[in-house]
Amino acid sequence: MRKPKRKNAFSWKQAAGVTMMLVFLVFALLPIIWAFILALRPENRLFEPIWESPTALTLSNIPKLADSGFPKALFNSFVTASVSTALAVVIGVPGGFALAKGRSSRKFLASWALLLLRMAPPVGFVIPLFILYLKIGFLDTWWGLIGAYMVLTLPLVVWSSWTSLSQIPDELIEAALLDGATMGQTLRRVVIPAARPGLVATSVLAFLLSWNDFFFALIITRSDTVTAPVAIMNFVSYASVDWGSIAIASIVLTLPTVPVIVFANKYIVQSMGGAVKG
Repeated sequence: MRKPKRKNAFSWKQAAGVTMMLVFLVFALLPIIWAFILALRPENRLFEPIWESPTALTLSNIPKLADSGFPKALFNSFVTASVSTALAVVIGVPGGFALAKGRSSRKFLASWALLLLRMAPPVGFVIPLFILYLKIGFLDTWWGLIGAYMVLTLPLVVWSSWTSLSQIPDELIEAALLDGATMGQTLRRVVIPAARPGLVATSVLAFLLSWNDFFFALIITRSDTVTAPVAIMNFVSYASVDWGSIAIASIVLTLPTVPVIVFANKYIVQSMGGAVKG
């Protein structure tokens, strides 16, 4: 009796997949590696090949960045992105729950309105916001920037939480209500814990959307509440460009997002798979 042919443990398809993944990984890491090189190179050797002078390194860009207004701008970014995300989640999750479990005949119109708000370009909002803020004195303030960021994040939070909360069985909510819980208690103690993966992923996306914003902050801020993406442009002048400071500022701007993404990684994977904790 002939023995069945043994399959190779590592087929050519797997090898091709691993190779493509490594190519994409190198392609994604190249800008980060290049930024690190620029951050540590002297100004007169910025664009010189690294192999020609591998020991020509400097840390002079670090104190230069610390003496600029960038640390304050980084703090402004953290405050406005965190507060706007928290407010968007507090307001948006109940809205998503109402759309997911409500029986209103206008849910279809609400869904399209949310989608249009999410897809609309920021320039369509910034001019009315600028005029409004000019009249009420909200230009160059934290609350003005937080309100602008909520224009970006609130439709995303409502839409994403609607998708996550619609996967929760109605029987789970009905059982909590029959046990004497109010709708608010049911939302806090039953619904939100059950949909935690999707809500955490939504919060992270909303935070990153605010953290990386450049356009709204450029128009609405002046000097007191300038955020980090806008402050990087201070290293660009008419006569010269401080590439070393721009590189290290970009690295510093990216680093705070790493622990956020690492913490939320499992929740993002679960939400993409449609997992809901029961």
